[in-house]
Amino acid sequence: MFRSSVLLALFPLALIACATTPQTGIMPARWTPPKDSGIPEQTVTIAWESTAAKHGDMTFTLGRGGQRYVGSYLLMEQTASHLEVQPLYQIWDSASFGGWGDVGDPWFVPGWNVNAWVRHYDGRVVVGLHGNRGGNARCHFTLSNTEVGIPGGGTGECQISDGGHLSVRF
Repeated sequence: MFRSSVLLALFPLALIACATTPQTGIMPARWTPPKDSGIPEQTVTIAWESTAAKHGDMTFTLGRGGQRYVGSYLLMEQTASHLEVQPLYQIWDSASFGGWGDVGDPWFVPGWNVNAWVRHYDGRVVVGLHGNRGGNARCHFTLSNTEVGIPGGGTGECQISDGGHLSVRF
């Protein structure tokens, strides 16, 4: 009897510990460098680690000894606050990508402006990354299973400020 009581008392603590433990993972991506670079397409690994339930950090390196990109991701959901989105503005609004919401920019199809991001959650994840050699990258993903999050898989793409591109399926 005592043992059952102890286990029942510890169960909620175990659930809390699991819920707050950072998750980590990798996403395989296909890197298409800028056409004028002469570098062939390559497979790249994107590493991620959650820092909370709906945001975390991502990193990847392009090419052997190439530029390393580090930044934050955010699962865009109804409760996303302006403060959570703010760190992404600098990269997404960068002149190297043509500015925020330019007409004809395929990254800003209906639903990708900030107002639409916070209305409802449909499995979208946005990422802004800074390179260690001055470049920037921006990514957007659509999750396969919104309840599981990034570990549940999905698809997406990243745009690199030098003109390169990553296609991601995880």
